[in-house]
Amino acid sequence: MKLTSESIFIYPTDTVWGIGASITSEAAYKKIATIKQTTAYKPLSIMFTDINVLYKSFNFPDAISATWLRNFFKLEATLGVPLKISKISIPSWVTAKSDVVSVRCLDLAALKPISAALNTPFFTTSLNITGEGPAITYENAKNFQQTYAKDAELIGDSSHNLSGRS
Repeated sequence: MKLTSESIFIYPTDTVWGIGASITSEAAYKKIATIKQTTAYKPLSIMFTDINVLYKSFNFPDAISATWLRNFFKLEATLGVPLKISKISIPSWVTAKSDVVSVRCLDLAALKPISAALNTPFFTTSLNITGEGPAITYENAKNFQQTYAKDAELIGDSSHNLSGRS
């Protein structure tokens, strides 16, 4: 796997297959919008692969500990966080100029090489054409890549067990 800040990649999550890129690349962000056939500047979630990195990236209130976050993300959920408590630079185009950023954190082996290669969180969205159901199987993901995103790197294989809940 040879990812750069401009790379677009397709990968398994806990729920469905996703498509993403580094939060530093507006060009990749726009390309994902084109691939998904959606409007540009639609807010996307940001994926973290380490709860401690996520926790250190925001000034969370005392009631939200790293343990609380770890338990929350076991629910296959996305958390809306006020942008004003971010300690990291999040470009305004990632949030579509919203004052809230959506975050996910998954400690999955398939995602670790992505974070290591990019050295930054990445934005994430479901792998599908907007309005259609998301890719749930490896075959769905592979077919989507071959049809709509030939330049995207497909990470993972058929061994991933996804819940199918988007």
